[in-house]
Formats: sequence, structure tokens, C-alpha cells
Amino acid sequence: MFHLNHIHLRSPDPHKSAQWYVEHLGAKIISEGKGLGNSIAIRMDLGGATINVSGSPTGASLPEGSSEYHWGLEHFGLDTNDITAAVDQLSSNGVEVLLPITEMPTGGTLIAYVKGPDEVMIELVQRKS
Repeated sequence: MFHLNHIHLRSPDPHKSAQWYVEHLGAKIISEGKGLGNSIAIRMDLGGATINVSGSPTGASLPEGSSEYHWGLEHFGLDTNDITAAVDQLSSNGVEVLLPITEMPTGGTLIAYVKGPDEVMIELVQRKS
């Protein structure tokens, strides 16, 4: 049986990216060291989920990411109890809102997309009560 172990993000500046998750989403850095390919690897806890941020493996040339809709892993979602307050706070801190608060067609669940560091798209989700 499987369960999600972690989300791994690549960044040209892992420290700057990790700090964004700490400042804007309340993540906690739990370790830092060297990862595969001798890159910096920072592990964070975000509400019980593990997010790893690392740099480029030695000698690798990586293309830019995209915060637009695309094939493959497009975004990750975070639950919130108050999506309006979350979007207002992130927006007032300069975080770009990609999709304003929108009700899902199935009714009741509200979502919004914001732009994280390194072109990562993050979905905020408030489930109907």
C-alpha cells in the first residue's frame, strides 16, 4: 500500500525558496544537507506534509518551470479553513494570485491558485462544511 511521502521541488536558490514557504505558508525547516548530485537539500514540514527543496545536481542544466497549466505535475494543493483570509494575507504580502477564489462546479468547495517561488502553482482549498 502506498501513501504520499514527500513533494520535491528544484530551485536555483533553495534557501530563498524554502524561506518563501516558511514566511508565507508557515512551513518549518526540519533539516538541511547535501542531496543526490551534491546539491543543497532542504526538508520542510508543512502541516504534516514533507516538502523537499534542492538545487541543481552538479553539472545538470535545468529548464525553467511554469506556473501555467501544463502536462505532468501541475500544482499541489493545501487545505485551509478560511480561503478568503488566506488569499487576502498572501496577496497583501505580494504573492501573485493566479486564480481568484472560485467555487468548484460540484458545489461548495472553494479553490484559488497562487504563484509560489520558482514558478510553482499552489492550490488553496476550502472544502464545504
